Amino acid sequence: MSKRILIFHSSNDLYGASKILIQVIDLLNKNGYETHVFLPYKGPLDHFFDEKQIKTTHLNFGVFRRKYFSLLGLLDRFFKIFFSIFKIVRYVKQNNIDVIYTNTSIILASGISAFLCKVPNYVHIHEIPNSNFYSKVIGLFISRFSSKIIVVSKSVKSHWSKYISTPLTLIYNGIPKTKIQRIVKSPSKKIKFLTIARLLPYKGHKYIIEIANYIKKKNIDSEFIFLGDTFKGYESYEHELKLKIKDLGLDKKISFKGFDSNISKYMNQSDFLLHGAINPDPLPTVIFEAIQHELPVISTCIGGPVEILDHGNGGLLIPFDDAFMASEEIAKYIFNKKLVDMKKQYSTNYIKKQFSEEKFNKKILKFFNE
Repeated sequence: MSKRILIFHSSNDLYGASKILIQVIDLLNKNGYETHVFLPYKGPLDHFFDEKQIKTTHLNFGVFRRKYFSLLGLLDRFFKIFFSIFKIVRYVKQNNIDVIYTNTSIILASGISAFLCKVPNYVHIHEIPNSNFYSKVIGLFISRFSSKIIVVSKSVKSHWSKYISTPLTLIYNGIPKTKIQRIVKSPSKKIKFLTIARLLPYKGHKYIIEIANYIKKKNIDSEFIFLGDTFKGYESYEHELKLKIKDLGLDKKISFKGFDSNISKYMNQSDFLLHGAINPDPLPTVIFEAIQHELPVISTCIGGPVEILDHGNGGLLIPFDDAFMASEEIAKYIFNKKLVDMKKQYSTNYIKKQFSEEKFNKKILKFFNE
């Protein structure tokens, strides 16, 4: 009889953690597990699960984001978590669920439900919160209501080891062997920088705008493309970015393209991926995707990107807190074709070795089977 796993995910999109979730579910289904999925709302992931005939339930289980740290926010989360637990417990019992798998650190209802139903809760942590107090609160819950924990990078492990008493298992995300046809961009003097990230403050769009301003002052013909939609509740942040762009006279230099699942189209038209996170980014999938597209990577030297680029051997690492110095290093690097090609080749070989899908699959199955 196959083991039944109830899976919780904090969003319904096609960004990094969701792509890893798809890989995990595919792997589990191929190895005799029966997967059930709980999502907080309807979205693009539903199409994938419908195609795979995976039983999916939409339930507002009170995803515990930092923005809810106010009296009203905490009350709202408390009631949503409290009432969702009844539905989760009933579902677990009716469907004879053996294991709960929570693909994030910010869902509390799944762990409490697992405790009440006396089934294990496996947590897969993809986040590095920029708040000690928030991390302490989440860490206490995870320590109390989890059986086993996966972290996606050394940066994530370093952060959470201060707040979680349960042992943390490092499993790097695995990169699928996808054949990608790199279409060489038409020759142009204009240097195109592509940033793929949701519009969230820690992703560093404001920082990239400052870098773009310095690049413009160096008379480098350049264009900056922002690909990614606005995270719900952060609409004012997009407005701030656009005001800053206007104030600096960068309207013709920076464009917003919103969300587009066809990232290949943009990667093939760009010269560099520019990842500008100003707080630790756990293990951005987009950097792997850029390397697969043979697109040279420039990233701030904080969090997971340092691990993916092997401390700068596989791409340019720039300061995350000094836009002027970052622009200086970028300006020197982008015209050094020999160095760019050398780092690009290194990154291709490095991710094949360190972040292979085979390694990931083997470790995930071992984690679930033990």
